[in-house]
Amino acid sequence: MTSWRLLIHGPASPARNMAVDEALLREVREPVLRIYEWNVPAVSLGYFQTAALAPEERPFVRRYTGGGLVDHARDVTYTLVLPRAHPWMELSAPESYRHIHRGVQAALAACGIASDLTAEENARAVESDACFAKPVPFDLVAAGRKLSGAAQRRTREGLLQQGSILLPDPARNAALRAAFAAAFAARLELVMNPGGLTSAESARAVDLERDRYATEAWNRSR
Repeated sequence: MTSWRLLIHGPASPARNMAVDEALLREVREPVLRIYEWNVPAVSLGYFQTAALAPEERPFVRRYTGGGLVDHARDVTYTLVLPRAHPWMELSAPESYRHIHRGVQAALAACGIASDLTAEENARAVESDACFAKPVPFDLVAAGRKLSGAAQRRTREGLLQQGSILLPDPARNAALRAAFAAAFAARLELVMNPGGLTSAESARAVDLERDRYATEAWNRSR
């Protein structure tokens, strides 16, 4: 079994959340699973999306990963970070996406929520800028509704996957957060060790929040 560091973070600003995620990638030394919350009903844009897509009345932040617009008013969010030498890095992007989502599927099942991985032939040809409007291969769906999607970025340091889970009943979000790590670990045969940010990660996150994710230059760069 592989040992992972588990981070559980309460509500934080959009800029802070994205800064911590990128700091984990930049300083990665071991696999990390982070489960976190938002202190405002924010929207996040994929790296390549235009800022004009963000609702005018809502705070927004640009992610370091691609993908579509995600509304964080009612979702459960997690981040997964792998170092370059991790065996999962040998998988293709679709293969790793499917593998990781099997762990997310187990977390949903632990809360009594059955879901299916979207088969490639069943992915909808939907043109939409919103992540949850268009299931892509290996997203998790139930009764034709997308429950979980994610986006990845690979760099010389490793892999960053940012994921969002949107349940039909947000009253179940707390139960999902509580069950997520144990069910994810059991399904993928991992050992989770609760921890915190290192001093290097903390310092990097402060810099990234100030110089990137809290700036108009970054968030409105497209």
